[in-house]
Order: sequence, then structure tokens, then C-alpha cells
Amino acid sequence: MTLIAVTVVLWVLAVLSVLVILRGVALADRDDLRRRAVRRDEAVHEPRRRHVGTMVLLLSLGVLAAGAGATAPDASAQCAGAPDDTTLCLINAERRARGRPALAVAPRLALAARRYSADMVARSFFSHVAPDGATLADRLRRSGYLGACAWRAGEALAWGFGDQMTPASRVEAWMHSRRHRRVLLSRRYREVGIGVARGVPEGGGEGFTYTADLGRRRC
Repeated sequence: MTLIAVTVVLWVLAVLSVLVILRGVALADRDDLRRRAVRRDEAVHEPRRRHVGTMVLLLSLGVLAAGAGATAPDASAQCAGAPDDTTLCLINAERRARGRPALAVAPRLALAARRYSADMVARSFFSHVAPDGATLADRLRRSGYLGACAWRAGEALAWGFGDQMTPASRVEAWMHSRRHRRVLLSRRYREVGIGVARGVPEGGGEGFTYTADLGRRRC
């Protein structure tokens, strides 16, 4: 009986060891799947960081006072046109001044940016998350920018009135913010969409609201 009991105990221990190993493998597979999902879908605010498939969301709250002098010489004189075109021209001037490649216009990013600037004005809010809970990822999906490809996206928001409502003042303010500057000048992005809506989300009055959506897709 003693030999049989020892055999049974050893058999039970062997079965338990196998179950523990299988559970460890299953947990590892689950964690790997979660990491892959994060690469595509998770929206992350600074200073937390992720790699491919993340989003950096940055606000320029209210009427942000600009510093003295633009960092890209004569950019304002060279960039003229509609507010969205001028904003893009100024951002690319800042990038070229630092040896970064210019951003190309992505129509679907531009669609998302225009819609969001207008929405912030219409519903009087200023945030990367809309009152209904929609995020940047939701907006880019609705515009058709996101798909099965790996992607990276970032967003910068601003509004202003009076002397601070021009594209030059908004871009200059972004450039004087370390976090905004890091996103707008990043080599990781290749495309951009600019949306400028007349009006401001807070306090009423004459002004403009800006959205810059940057992205890069790898299929």
C-alpha cells in the first residue's frame, strides 16, 4: 500500500507540474496578445510612452502667450493663404530649419482635424476626448485613416483670439512648448492634417480653434 500511495502522490505532483507549466505558457501568450493590441489601439498621454501604434495628445490651453521671435526666420512672410495652409507651411518651415523632412498632407487626417475643430467650437469643449467619449483613435477610424496597418498618431490643439488667433501665433506658441515642439518636429511622423475652425470653444468671441493631427502608417 505504501508503494502505491507514493506512486499516486508522485503522479499527482507530475500532473500539477504540467498544469503549472501550461498555465504559464497561456499567460505568456495572453500578455503577448495584449502587447500587440496596445501597439495598434491604445491612446497614451505624455509622459507615458509606447512605440508603434501609440498616440501623443497635447493641448495648447487657451490663449497661450507666444515668445519673442519665430524660430524659423522669415517663415511668416513666405507662408500666406488660408489658415490651415498657412499653419502647415509654418510647421514645415520649423521642421526644415532643423533638418526634418516636411510633412505631407493626408486628406483623411485633414478631414478628422477639420471635423474636430468644428466640433469643439460647436459644443464648447476643449479636450482630446469629446463629450461623448470619442478619442483621437475613434476620429481617425471614422475618417478612414486607420486600417489594418501598424500606425502612430499624435495631436496638438490650440485656440486663440485677438492677436493670438493667427496661424503664426499658434505655431510659435507650440514651438515654445517643449512637449508640443517634440511632437510637431518628430521624425516619426510623415503626414499631417490641419483643421482650423472659426470661433473658440470657451468664452465666445472672435477667434480660431486649431487641430493638428499627425500620423504615420506602415503596412
